[in-house]
Amino acid sequence: MSASGRFRRLASQQGSAGTSLVLDQYSLSSWISSSWSEEEEEEEEEEEEEKEEGDRELPDRRLQRTLSLESWSFVGGPSLDDKVVGSLQALTAECVRGRNYCRQVLCLYELSKELGCSFSEISAQDSEKLLQAILSSQQPDRCKKAQAFITTQGLEPETVAELVAEVVVRELLAPSPGEGGPNQLLNPAGESQSFLQLVRLCPDHTLVGMKLLDKISSVPHGELACTTELLILAHHCFRLTCHMEGITRVLQAARRLTDEHLAPNEKYGLVVRLLTGIGRYNEMTYIFDLLHEKHYFEVLMRKKLDPSGTLKTALLDYIKRCRPGDSEKYNMIALCFSMCREIGENHEAAANVQLKLIESQPWEESLEDRPNLKKHLMKALTLFLDAAESYSKDFCVHQSLRCNRLTKLITLQLHFLHTGHKDKLINLRRQDLPECIVNLPRFYQAAIVADAYDFIPDWSEVLYQQVIVKGDFGYLEEYKQRGLLKASTFEDIAQKLKQHPGGAAPLKNLKRLLTYCEDIYVYYKLAYDHQLYDVVTVLLQDPQTGSCLNDLLAN
Repeated sequence: MSASGRFRRLASQQGSAGTSLVLDQYSLSSWISSSWSEEEEEEEEEEEEEKEEGDRELPDRRLQRTLSLESWSFVGGPSLDDKVVGSLQALTAECVRGRNYCRQVLCLYELSKELGCSFSEISAQDSEKLLQAILSSQQPDRCKKAQAFITTQGLEPETVAELVAEVVVRELLAPSPGEGGPNQLLNPAGESQSFLQLVRLCPDHTLVGMKLLDKISSVPHGELACTTELLILAHHCFRLTCHMEGITRVLQAARRLTDEHLAPNEKYGLVVRLLTGIGRYNEMTYIFDLLHEKHYFEVLMRKKLDPSGTLKTALLDYIKRCRPGDSEKYNMIALCFSMCREIGENHEAAANVQLKLIESQPWEESLEDRPNLKKHLMKALTLFLDAAESYSKDFCVHQSLRCNRLTKLITLQLHFLHTGHKDKLINLRRQDLPECIVNLPRFYQAAIVADAYDFIPDWSEVLYQQVIVKGDFGYLEEYKQRGLLKASTFEDIAQKLKQHPGGAAPLKNLKRLLTYCEDIYVYYKLAYDHQLYDVVTVLLQDPQTGSCLNDLLAN
């Protein structure tokens, strides 16, 4: 049975549905019959191509066509209760060689109902004009309908790209609702979903980008917003396919647009839009320079301009490289974007500058001008405190602890200045640290210096000098409170005394020092080695220690 005969039989099974329905059915039937031979040839060619590509690919292509048809049927077209739709769907299911053609008929019929015209009028129109009508419909689901139409009709990418570019330009030049200016297709906070859908209509995104660049020459003079958006959209297309030649063309055109039109006309809002829309900040530092020169730099700090977080990094990098002395603007950018780590880094760097200023002249000269020295120290102290706080907010524990240790060092230096001490604690070289730590009168002071410089001193040597030589057992008490006093420490101190015997006073201090040793055997051994026989006798006769020592000595 022919396709027209089968169509009439299926339509008769649906019953009478009014004169208009019958006319539409006969119109469809005659249109099918008139073009059937052409469809047969196309189907035969398709089948030969499919056989050459392999049997496995054949179901995939049929599935893709079926999905395209389903996409059209579910995007707001005529109801499935429509009897003509039901007949066409039944016909599509029955056909073997003309199934794709039946899909095209169904697609055109639903489009005729959607646009409010007859099937005859639709079928007489060119596919390009129909696609243009779909894209111009301004309906929310227009891209879904257009995609189904493109797939069903088999439109070429060149045709689709040209139509998409025309639609984009037309919508950019159209006035916004309630405004007199041109419309902007993209939301500055991110890529417009409507544009992304338009781009997906054409499988060749690079081709769409080229078409958009070609359309720039046709934009009316003075429509700078439209030109700006076209460059942004073209760059997005090239970025999707990593087309470096196209990206280079966009960047060159953006530079010319900025230098020759936007900057002379003081369109700094469009300059910002161009920068953030393209997003290639390293290649567009000339815009940073322009905005900084024109005091428009603060506009870039609006958070809604940078949802991805790349702009804030580019701004800080620009300040570091091109405006290294503008600490205030650096902090303002970092604070605006809540970049606590970067704020901490800047505060820490500024504090180190203050220490370098002190280091730039001899310490003796600095002591002669104590008010100025204290001023630099207080600035450094405040900056280190701020840096530690900023680091802690961003959970930078290591950096925060480092700054806290330096604040303690500066505080100790200020304490020394207030009490008349001339000892230098800041800006010390590593080879000067052992001598400095040994000469400090209190253990907590030595610990502050050691921590600030991340230096581990020979505490046995320090204790030998403070306790054995100077007899300062208060120093030993502080050291013990830190839980650092071990048996090996006593052995090291005793060894130093044996190497540098100093008479009765050091030996007396050692005898007292050994009373702090909790290891009985070490206590006994060191006392015996230094001929402290009275101590040895007491240990052996003591009921608590004597038995233990006798067992150890027996073994």
